[in-house]
Amino acid sequence: MREGGRGRGQGRWTVGVLGLVHDHVWEHVAALVARDDVALCVAEADAGLRAQAQVAGVAAERLYADAADLLERARPDAVLIFSDNASGADLVELAASHGVPIMLEKPLANTLANAERIRVAVRSAGVPLMVNWPTTWTPAIRHALDLAGRGEIGDLYRFNFRGGHGGPKEYGCSEAFYSWLYDPARNGAGAYIDYCGYGVTMARLLLGLPSRAQATIGRLQKDYVAVDDNAVLTLRWPQALAVIEATWTAVGPAPDGGPTIWGTRGTLVVQRQKALREGQIVRSGVVKHITADDPDGILIEPPDLPAGERTATEYFLTCLAQGRAPEGLSSLEVALDTQQILEAGLLAAQGGHDVSLPLPVAYR
Repeated sequence: MREGGRGRGQGRWTVGVLGLVHDHVWEHVAALVARDDVALCVAEADAGLRAQAQVAGVAAERLYADAADLLERARPDAVLIFSDNASGADLVELAASHGVPIMLEKPLANTLANAERIRVAVRSAGVPLMVNWPTTWTPAIRHALDLAGRGEIGDLYRFNFRGGHGGPKEYGCSEAFYSWLYDPARNGAGAYIDYCGYGVTMARLLLGLPSRAQATIGRLQKDYVAVDDNAVLTLRWPQALAVIEATWTAVGPAPDGGPTIWGTRGTLVVQRQKALREGQIVRSGVVKHITADDPDGILIEPPDLPAGERTATEYFLTCLAQGRAPEGLSSLEVALDTQQILEAGLLAAQGGHDVSLPLPVAYR
């Protein structure tokens, strides 16, 4: 028997969360529990994680052991997916078959093939899909990307980004999270897939799809994991390049990774306060704008993000209420290109040579 969602226009959202094995989920659970216009339900096979959701404020009668059961009985108006990277495609196909809009935690998938399954599922069903890159909700990053995109520093020719920490376990990730981050099949790689995607999605937004990719990916320190713990991805456009770094072996906070964006009339450097552990949300930061006339640069306090897009869940529900597709860093189009670039980097690392983009259809 179905419990019944609100249906559009009835004043309250029924939102389902599919999966709790991704630690980023808890920020969104807390945000949705606090909203008067949301009834939250959760599907998770692990009883301990369901109990944790109940402690976080989800009513016991809205906890399910199976995603299909939640979709059938609760009839949600939208779902958030926080599974491992490999399982996301199955859950997207399931939710899309029910005609439910989807927010999926980054990246799109563990492989380009699964990303293509997601594309086919949502487009065939005609449902919107948003991909959440947590850096999207950092005002300094958004302001720097906006300034660069508007041509404030001229033609762009270089982009740099560095992301990482001491490793998932060392950073404080739960066992439910790091157990699949360390699994090459469930994650797609290691630090490379975890952190390079952040930089790739920003570079793709500014510069489009690159023409070539090269990567060096390796396990340098963590001999107890089966995946890489450090990576450097280099992307090339006809008149621009990007260098994107990832690490799981930093001693203390990883040095500030920007992004840094070079243009023919200036440089933008994002300076952010670093989070020190998993679950800590830090969004403060400034943008340094360097020009030939002011080589020391000026510090720009970024404006607040617009109402309706200050957080991932706020933006997702705003888009649904207004009947528009998520845009920019949150769009399916950017996420698909990001997955293709990441796949090209993996192929380049395995082959020891540049890989041209777009990839042949056989890889997609």
